[in-house]
Amino acid sequence: MEDREGSLIACAEAIDRLITVDIGSRGVIGKLYQAARRLSSKPLVLTVTEALQNALRNKNIVFIATGWPDRTAVDLTIAETDGPSGAAILARALHRAFGVIPILLTEEQLVPGLCEVVGFAGFKVLFSESVLRARHSKGPVHAATVLPFPISLPEAQREAKRLFDLYSPGAVIVIEKGGMNESGAIYSCRGEETTETIAKADQLVIEARERGIFTLGIGDGGNEIGMGLIHKEAEEILAQGIGKSVSGGFASSVTTDALVVAAVSNWGAYGIAACLGVLLQDQDIFHDESVERRVLEGCAHAGFIDGVTGYVEGSVDGIPIDVHLALVRILKSIVNQALKRE
Repeated sequence: MEDREGSLIACAEAIDRLITVDIGSRGVIGKLYQAARRLSSKPLVLTVTEALQNALRNKNIVFIATGWPDRTAVDLTIAETDGPSGAAILARALHRAFGVIPILLTEEQLVPGLCEVVGFAGFKVLFSESVLRARHSKGPVHAATVLPFPISLPEAQREAKRLFDLYSPGAVIVIEKGGMNESGAIYSCRGEETTETIAKADQLVIEARERGIFTLGIGDGGNEIGMGLIHKEAEEILAQGIGKSVSGGFASSVTTDALVVAAVSNWGAYGIAACLGVLLQDQDIFHDESVERRVLEGCAHAGFIDGVTGYVEGSVDGIPIDVHLALVRILKSIVNQALKRE
């Protein structure tokens, strides 16, 4: 029988490989993964799950920021399916693993939609002090909350300080969220400036790092918060793909303590959740196909669009829902087989 550490590493390697398969043929994930992996002695998902275990073991709250308004020239309520579903699934996994209450943060106009998605992941969405009281209920109440986070940079700086003082989270996770470049601007992977329409979740990371709180970025393109860890490589990839340059570059300069890159940002969250199930020897931490279908269809019900096709449906990044279900099925098999060997 393999030793515990060797078995974990082998399993995490398989998860890393699976979530970085370039099914969408974007041509960037291989380079991003190589750059990120050079910073870690272990597979990315294992490095992160071990860090989360240390950060959240004795904490009550985790912050998860997501949401990317898209086609904002049409309407500010249009946003992508990539990010919200991954955030909801990772919130579910962390709640099951550590009992933490997830507080999700997004643009004000996206709060109702994200509330729906989080509900489809199995949470009772509560607000104000109710969410904190859920931990002490005599009967189990699996609660989460969704809060608005400002677009204005000064307001975001003030709100970040207020939220940290109020909730004292054990970790801050940002998934599929545009990050500021070296000039303070935020760009899409198509080269469109989105600074004036996206919440400045960068400030959550900056505030957390000043307070010594663990931060994690999850992304798939190079312009997301956390890509500051591999800024040079991310900028080269983005500039080549977009075919032009701008002041400060297209890549995010915001650095997190750890970074997971995946072919689809949601898959990065799924990979972490799967590895967490193996690390803690609990197969129920990772979700199954029925939960995945419910959450992705919940995204469509909430009005989120596939960022590639533009349709309101259960697909993500142009990849049909059946592919995401298959990925979850394979990840679930990896988790179950790893636990059988122990």
